[in-house]
Amino acid sequence: MKDELNDHVDLLLSEGNDRFQIWKRLKNSETAPKLRHYLNNKALLKDKNAYRYLNLFLSLIVLFVTISKILGVVLYARGIYMIVLLVVPMINMYILKEVLFFRRSGYMFLCILSALSLIHQENRHFPEFLFVLAMIAISSFLYFKLFPKESLIPAPVKKKDG
Repeated sequence: MKDELNDHVDLLLSEGNDRFQIWKRLKNSETAPKLRHYLNNKALLKDKNAYRYLNLFLSLIVLFVTISKILGVVLYARGIYMIVLLVVPMINMYILKEVLFFRRSGYMFLCILSALSLIHQENRHFPEFLFVLAMIAISSFLYFKLFPKESLIPAPVKKKDG
C-alpha cells in the first residue's frame, strides 16, 4: 500500500521546500510522528545537488564491496554456510538503496556497520581496509552535511508533572 504522506513529502522536497515549511504545512495531530520521520530521513533538494557526486562515489564503493563479497561467497562457500555468508551482502544492498535515495538511515547504518566490520579479521587486510575507512569517512561526512541537527524537526518534549 502506498503512503500518500510519503509521496506528498517527496513532491514538496523535490520542489525545493524546507523541512520546517513542509512541517508547518502538513502537520496535524494524526500525522505528526510519521511526518517528522519522513522529513528527518530525507535530504533537501539543494543538498542532494551539492553532494550528488560524493554520494555516487560512496555508492560505487559500497557496490564494489558488496559484489566482491558475493563473488567470494559464491566461489568458495558451499551448503548452508553459503546462505549465512550472504547475509552481509543483503544488508549492503539495503544500505546501498538507502544511500542512493539520500536517506539519513542509510548513512547512519553504513557508518556504524562499517566501523563494526573492522572487528572481523578479513576486513582489516590492505585493500578491504581502505574501502572500509573510505565508507566510514564519506558516510559520516555526508550524514553531518545533509542532516545537520539544527535543520531536523525536533521530537516533542513531554513535561513532567510535579
